[in-house]
Amino acid sequence: MPLPAPASGAGDGAAYGLAAGQAIDASTMMTPDALAGGIGSRLPPDAAETVHEMHLALMYLLSNPQEFNKALTFEVGGSGASMQDWNADFDDNATDVSFQPGGPDGAAGGIMSAPPPLPYAVFSDDAEVVLPQAHTANQLFGLERESGIELEAACGIQALSQLFLRWLALMPEGDHMNIIDPPGLTVMRIAGGRYRCTAAHRVVWTWNSEFPRLFTQPTTEDGSAPSSPASAMDGLHMGDLVTMTIVDVFETDTDGRLLSYCPTFDNRNIKKTMKTAEQLRKGGSKVVAVAKVVAKSDAAARFNSAAILVTRLSLKAAVQVKDSVVKRIDDEMQKAAAAKKGIPIDVNRGESGSEGDSPAGGDKGTEEKSAENFGEQDGGKLASC
Repeated sequence: MPLPAPASGAGDGAAYGLAAGQAIDASTMMTPDALAGGIGSRLPPDAAETVHEMHLALMYLLSNPQEFNKALTFEVGGSGASMQDWNADFDDNATDVSFQPGGPDGAAGGIMSAPPPLPYAVFSDDAEVVLPQAHTANQLFGLERESGIELEAACGIQALSQLFLRWLALMPEGDHMNIIDPPGLTVMRIAGGRYRCTAAHRVVWTWNSEFPRLFTQPTTEDGSAPSSPASAMDGLHMGDLVTMTIVDVFETDTDGRLLSYCPTFDNRNIKKTMKTAEQLRKGGSKVVAVAKVVAKSDAAARFNSAAILVTRLSLKAAVQVKDSVVKRIDDEMQKAAAAKKGIPIDVNRGESGSEGDSPAGGDKGTEEKSAENFGEQDGGKLASC
C-alpha cells in the first residue's frame, strides 16, 4: 500500500515543526542556568524552624485546654493568625479576644483588637485530627485496655477543638511540656514544601479513676490471674501521679501550620511517678534548653575561642613542665653514675664546655682531690637516687 503524499510545504518541515522562516525563541528554552536557579527559586522557603515552634505551641495547647475553649467562642473574621502576633499578644498579657465594630466605612467585621486564639495560629483552617472517641477515663483506660481504642476524626478548628477538649478531660491538668529529647522532633520535608514530623513527649497527670476488680484482675478459665502488660496498672489508685508516653505524628503545610495530627500511645502502659522526680526532669530540661540557646550566642563563640586558647596554653605549659622533669631526671642519673666512678660532673656548665674541660682559673690537682672527697662523702647518697 503506497504511503500518502506529504502535505503541502512538508518538504521544508512546515508540517512537522516550525513554519518556513520562523525563528526559534531562545527565551522559551530551558537552559542549564535556568534549570540550576529557576527550580529552587520556585520552591517555598524552608520553614523547619517554624515547625519546631509550632510543635512547642502544640505542647502548650495540650497543657492549657482553655485555649481550645477560646477557639470555640471566637468569631471568625478580621486578619489572619500568626505565631508572631500571638506571641506578642501573650507577652503583653492580653487575655481577651474581641472585635471593634465598624471599619473605615462602618461596615461589619471591623478591626480586630487582639490576634485569634492559639489554635488558629497552630492549625490550618482545614486541619484534621484523629483522637480517641472515649468520653470517660474508665472507658479509655479501663474497658478499651482489652477491646482496643475507638478513634474519631474531626476537621476544622472548632470541631477539632471540641474533640481535643473531650480527650484532654480524661487526663485532667495534664502537663504535656515534657518533650523526650533525644530523639526530639524529626522533620522530613516532602514534595511541595510540606513537612511530615514525628516526636515524643510524656504527659503527667493525677490519676482519678478506680476500676472494678473485673478490669484490673481478669482471670483465665482455670481461675488464675494471667500475666499481661496491663498488670502494671493494677496498683494505681485515685490521687496517684502517673505518666504516659505519647508519640506525636503530624503533617504541616509550607508555612508550618498543622494539616493533620494523630497521637499514638499505649493505654496499657501507664506508670506511677513521683513529684520530686518530675521536678528534677523539668529542671534538667530547662537547663538543656538554656544551654542550647547559650551555645548559639555570640558570647558562647567568644568563650569557645578563649577556651581553645587556654587549652593551647595549658598544653604548651605541660610540654615545658615535662621537658623540665625529664632534664632533672637525666641530671640525677648522671650524678649517680659519676659518683659510682668517683668522677664529679657539673651539669650546670654542660652548655659552655665539654665534660672533661677544667673550670677557668682552676687547678687540676685541686680538682682531682675534690673529686676524691666528693666520692667518699656523697657517693652512697647519690647512688641511692
